[in-house]
Amino acid sequence: MAMHSVALRRRRWTGAALVAASLTLAFPAAASPAAAVSAGGLPAAAVPVMGGDRLTVGGPGVLVDLKGAGSVTFDVSAGRRLTVLAQRRTLTAADNTDLVIRRGGTRVAEGTLITTWSSVSLDFTAPAAGTYTVDIRPRAADRGTVLLSLAGAATGSLSPRGPAHLVTIARPGERAFLTFAATSGQRLTLVARRGTISQDEYTNLEVRGPSGGVATAGAVGYEADHRTLDFDVTETGTHTVEVNPDTDRTGTLTLQLAGTVTARLTPGRPTSLRLAQAGERAFVTFTAAESEQFRLTIRRGTLTTAEPTRLRVRTPIGLDVVHAELNATRPSAVLAFSASAGTYTVEIDPDGLDAGTLTLDLRKTP
Repeated sequence: MAMHSVALRRRRWTGAALVAASLTLAFPAAASPAAAVSAGGLPAAAVPVMGGDRLTVGGPGVLVDLKGAGSVTFDVSAGRRLTVLAQRRTLTAADNTDLVIRRGGTRVAEGTLITTWSSVSLDFTAPAAGTYTVDIRPRAADRGTVLLSLAGAATGSLSPRGPAHLVTIARPGERAFLTFAATSGQRLTLVARRGTISQDEYTNLEVRGPSGGVATAGAVGYEADHRTLDFDVTETGTHTVEVNPDTDRTGTLTLQLAGTVTARLTPGRPTSLRLAQAGERAFVTFTAAESEQFRLTIRRGTLTTAEPTRLRVRTPIGLDVVHAELNATRPSAVLAFSASAGTYTVEIDPDGLDAGTLTLDLRKTP
């Protein structure tokens, strides 16, 4: 996969962890934010605050003139999903610059503006109401300005097999969160299509279940204008989709939740299937006896094939027994296999946004 220059990148930090980083940073203990010192050799905490203005959610940025360390404060309510975006203006880049968000004496999030990056953002959820402080500490005797801004998050909702939702990232650093209700056992696909959002880097997507576990994750990148993410629902309740652009640009994309088509196969009776919605998958079952021999023929009807359609036959315990794919030059596939007793499943999964009809013909062989 092609990579852009790191100089064009911005990487998001959540709490103390770097998300989707393309490199690993190792700092000596003396260079950690807690041990940072000013250019004059004094502890960073003893350096007078530069800038002095306060941030507001969605408000104008504050230009901080760094002559050592600096800090900016803001007030927020509990539970707000927020992002502090730091954009290099005239700040020199002799070394990295550390940023720490604190509430009182507790660190809430931290990150680093790398020498080759023009900006960095720190994502967090405010654990409590009150006043928060962003500390900015150059590791070297760097001078110059950094623009800080505080972005909130856009919200919305989705529903399985429901309409697409237009997500608008209106401010640099902003994220979006969409919720949907799902039931354990559902098989769903998140379909994302790029609108006007930047193609330079990735727009990260993550689906979390009611308890916070990640059900699936991926990104719309510069290699394609769409992405489909399949997942099986393991918890009943409210799920959340996070949209997190990797750059500090704005724009739109659409999200939609596709479901699945189900059917039963009977040997000797061809079955027609229709995938009506982009991202939709099909799961077709049949019952086999011990040591039966089968030949399954799958033929494309009106199914579009801009990208491959993957075919898998799974045993009663979920193992793949045979697999193939349909594509622009291969409109049909024949899968031969020996079965054990139980219910088999044929999964049909278009890689892209293809839809249309196909036919399955299952035959027993001597």
